Amino acid sequence: MTKLASLIPPPGSNKYELAIVAAREARRLNDWTRRTGETITGKVTTAALERTLRGEVPSFYEDSPPPQQ
Repeated sequence: MTKLASLIPPPGSNKYELAIVAAREARRLNDWTRRTGETITGKVTTAALERTLRGEVPSFYEDSPPPQQ
């Protein structure tokens, strides 16, 4: 079981961005479990949040094309 203290975001991190990245990771993990039939111990959302806080989930911004004039 995950300790609540381990789910506290690091100082200076944006909680909103962490929530978005963790939600996307949870969706990815859910899709993976459906396709493979394997299970994840515990809740998928907790596992996704843990992976996000540990830096195991890549998060990046896609460059948008410059506005056309």
